Amino acid sequence: MSQPSSWPLPAGSSRLLLPQATIERLQLHPFSRQLYPVSYGHYLHAVGHRVRRSVHTDHLLIFCHQGSGIYQTEHHHGELHAGEVLFLRRGVAHSYQASPDAPWSIYWAHFAGELVDQYMAYLGVQADTSPPVLRLTNWRALLPDVTQLLNLQHQRLTLERALLAANILQKLLIQLPSLRSDKQSQDKDFSLTTLERFMHDNSHRSLELKDFAQFSGLSVYHFSKKFRQLTGTSPIRYFNGLKMREAQRMLIETDHSIRQVGHTLGFDDAYYFSRLFKKMTGCSPSEFRQQQGRTTANGKQ
Repeated sequence: MSQPSSWPLPAGSSRLLLPQATIERLQLHPFSRQLYPVSYGHYLHAVGHRVRRSVHTDHLLIFCHQGSGIYQTEHHHGELHAGEVLFLRRGVAHSYQASPDAPWSIYWAHFAGELVDQYMAYLGVQADTSPPVLRLTNWRALLPDVTQLLNLQHQRLTLERALLAANILQKLLIQLPSLRSDKQSQDKDFSLTTLERFMHDNSHRSLELKDFAQFSGLSVYHFSKKFRQLTGTSPIRYFNGLKMREAQRMLIETDHSIRQVGHTLGFDDAYYFSRLFKKMTGCSPSEFRQQQGRTTANGKQ
C-alpha cells in the first residue's frame, strides 16, 4: 500500500488510514471488492504540501476545491485548480505539490479493487496517454457525498461503516462524467450540511461573508438571502454560534485558558472573544466554567 503524505495536519484537516484487517475484509466482501478506499482525507490550505513517489502500489484521486497545485508523471504535467480531479494510477511514478502562492485545499483518496480498471475506463483515464485530470462543471454537487465520507472518520470504524465508505467512493466516481458535462447553473442552491462542514473545518479562522459565498459558488447577495431562508439568521451569526458551541466544549473538556480557547477559534483579542461569548450564551467564559464546576490545571476558572 502506498503511504499517504506525512505532511503535518493543520487545524481543519484530516487523514484516515484504514487498518490492514479492514482493507482485507473490504477486498473480499461482495459489496466492496470492486472498489474500496485504502486511506482518505482532507487537506485544508495545504501550505508546503508536496509528494514524490517512484513506486505507487494503489490508485489515488485528488479533488481540488480551492487554490491550486501542480503535478507531474512520465507522460503528463500541469496545474490542478478548483473543480478539477487528478487521477494517479497504480504503478505510475509521480510528484505533486501545492502552489506556494495559493496553496490548494484537497479531498483525496487512495483506493484499490478488482474493477478499478473498469472504473478508470469509464472515466476516460485508463491509459498513460489519457489526460489524468477531469474538469467538472458542477463540481459542488459532489460535496454532500464527500462530506458524508469525511464524517465517517469521526465514528468508530466498523465493517458496516467501511462498507458505506466504499460505496460512497464508488458513487462519487460514477457521478463524475455527468458532472463534467452538466451545464446547469451552479448558483441555484447549496448544501447546508456541506457548508456546516466547511465552517467546522475553518472554526480556527476569521472568515467573512464572501468566503462562505465563494465556497458555495454563489454571489454574496444570493448566498445571504438563501442562507437566511434556510436558517433564519445571518451566515456570520451562524458561524459565530458554531464557534461558541465549540468554545463551550473546550471550556468543559480541556484545561486551556480562556485566552487559549479564544485564540484556537480565531480570536486574537481575548476581550472581544469574552464579550461575544457572553452576548451569545448569556454568561462570560469564566462564569460558564464555574457553572460547569471546571477549573484549569493551575486552579483558575
